[in-house]
Amino acid sequence: MKRTAVCLLVWSALVAWATPGHAKKGGGGKAAAAAPAEPEAAPAASDEKPAAAGDDKAEGGEKEAGASESLDTDENKTPGGEGESAEAKAAKGPSTLSWQDIVVVERKDFIKSGRLELVPFTGMSINDNLIRHYAFGLDLNYFLSDALWIGLQGQYFIKALSEREELIGLQYNRITTLNRYLYSAAFNFGYVPVYGKFAWFNQSIVHWEIWASAGLGWLRSEVIPRNPGQLGWTNDLIAGNVGAGSRIFLFDWLSVNFAVRDYIFGDKFEPSPRDPMANVTMVKSRAQSTLVQNVMAYVGIGMYLPTKFTYKTPR
Repeated sequence: MKRTAVCLLVWSALVAWATPGHAKKGGGGKAAAAAPAEPEAAPAASDEKPAAAGDDKAEGGEKEAGASESLDTDENKTPGGEGESAEAKAAKGPSTLSWQDIVVVERKDFIKSGRLELVPFTGMSINDNLIRHYAFGLDLNYFLSDALWIGLQGQYFIKALSEREELIGLQYNRITTLNRYLYSAAFNFGYVPVYGKFAWFNQSIVHWEIWASAGLGWLRSEVIPRNPGQLGWTNDLIAGNVGAGSRIFLFDWLSVNFAVRDYIFGDKFEPSPRDPMANVTMVKSRAQSTLVQNVMAYVGIGMYLPTKFTYKTPR
């Protein structure tokens, strides 16, 4: 019994002595395997070269950082040339601008296509120094496109004899042969070859255009007899016309119009001499036909219907 107790005591003492040594030996091996090997110290003579290489690398790193900052600055520059950081853009929020908002050629502020133009006008003849005619009329034009239109014109004339006509009778003892114009109507075609705009005292932009037209119509003239006691007659004539003019646009529905038209027709005048005993029919059969050009200058106000317009195509 004593021998067994002694053996157990000895065995326990051996186990207690061996266990710390084995644990210390095994733990040291694992720690050595996990820890990285420390580099050996470089020789003292080679310490300067690695340091210089390290400086070059550091300088290269600074250069690369500076280049990247410059690149970021260039990328953040706006098309206008002003630099703007990403933080500033983010603070402003998302932009609503797009390439569709940049318009190279602006739209016209006044569109005539599909609209009706009413032009009450007044005018006067400018190429006859013996008799002058004042006209009052109306142009009715429909625009097939913004540059092409068709229209109707009607006018009424009022005659006025000039002072020169009276002086001819006093100085030369002669009576002039004259006709007066009563009414006219014409069907015209027009085209706009020139369009422009100008600044009005640097306050607003005024749009204008130059147009040309031609047409064919009817004109009624009346013979003014040289002898006031005799009768005259009227002539119904076919008259062509050519003209040019300009429009200055004030509003979406209003313009000021200027025009010059030349009416060309063959008029019939009282024969010379006139048989005082012949009736009007006989005198008319002997009437002299002469080619006449009646040049008129006009001014009018153009009003457009409908008063508003819309664009049919995107800009």
